[in-house]
Amino acid sequence: MASEISIICLFLTISNGFCQTSDDVKNLLTDLFVTNSYNKQVRPVVNQTDVTNMYVSMELVSIHDIDEVNEKIVFAGFLKVSWTDELLVWDSDAFNDIEFISVLQDNIWKPDFVLKNGFQEFKELGGSFYHILVDSDGWVTWYPYHVFENECSIDVTYYPFDEQTCHIRFALWTYTDDLVVIDAVNPDIDLRGYRENSLWSIISTSVQTESVYDSSEIIFTINLRRKATYYIVSIITPMIFLGILNSLVFIIPADAGEKMSYSVTVFLSFAVFLTLINDKLPVNSENTCILSIYIVSQLGYGVLVLIVTSLQLRIHHREEGHQKSKIFAYVVKFERKIRCAKSNVIFDIQDKERVDVDEICATDETIKWRDVSSAIDLLGFWIFSGTNFIVTVVIFIYMSAF
Repeated sequence: MASEISIICLFLTISNGFCQTSDDVKNLLTDLFVTNSYNKQVRPVVNQTDVTNMYVSMELVSIHDIDEVNEKIVFAGFLKVSWTDELLVWDSDAFNDIEFISVLQDNIWKPDFVLKNGFQEFKELGGSFYHILVDSDGWVTWYPYHVFENECSIDVTYYPFDEQTCHIRFALWTYTDDLVVIDAVNPDIDLRGYRENSLWSIISTSVQTESVYDSSEIIFTINLRRKATYYIVSIITPMIFLGILNSLVFIIPADAGEKMSYSVTVFLSFAVFLTLINDKLPVNSENTCILSIYIVSQLGYGVLVLIVTSLQLRIHHREEGHQKSKIFAYVVKFERKIRCAKSNVIFDIQDKERVDVDEICATDETIKWRDVSSAIDLLGFWIFSGTNFIVTVVIFIYMSAF
């Protein structure tokens, strides 16, 4: 058995130049942590007036959720944090060419590096089971992995065609920047291992460092765009259809008895949509969702339709003995001109004298309350349909343009 081990070691020595054993690692750890009395409370520089430079980068793995109501982002990723520990330097030749070791993060000095704008917990990165890689020249590399919950201010003005910017701030909590300074390794976040989110796409990322209250911080910025297909299908399209239905009340005959119930049903449908959308948005007075404004405008249309329909039904069932005002005569005249212009009809009165339609429309005797009701239906349909179409097109073009 001993001869076999000797042969293996000889082979490794020939192929790799060394053969390391567990005793070599034990001797190295004893030399570093016992013989040299390593103390993790001491900042790892021989001259304590020197600054420790900490190099930080981040790799994003996935975005789990963006909670618009609570204004937070939940994402998974890990940091790569590196610095030089001048107290963990050894001669690799003296320990059988050991170039690096792996030690638990609680056994050596590490910066009190924290997520500053976390949503709930304020705690140190990593954990007691995390290992840190240390090279023979004292270069330390730490990879703390977390599922982070981070504050993210949500601007819902252009929802669901919105873009959001989330800032992830990591800071040194107690060390000032004359002791430890953070440097960014890359100008942006590493996305090589990123798994695409189903509702959000990443437009760009950036990294910057700054000093806040004499403490060094690093800010990772993620610019996101919402994928609007789901919202167009499930929210916007049904609302546009409801807006069309809002105007169709003027096509229903007044004698059918369904005008008021129809208008109330459409009005309540918009109220339900407004409730559903508001439940998905944060309570915020600084910016207002244009989509909510659009639904409120549709509710306003619904109120106007109810008012007009109520007055129209009142007029439709009014007895003919009541005097008709000039405005009703003008409305009926205008409605008859439209209808007659389409069919090119000339009315034939009782004395068989053929006269122009304008002369008939001008006389109050030819106008009945049912004619006024019919004219209101025609004008109401085209006025409400036209204005609703213009408002809808303008609002959604404006929202999607941003």
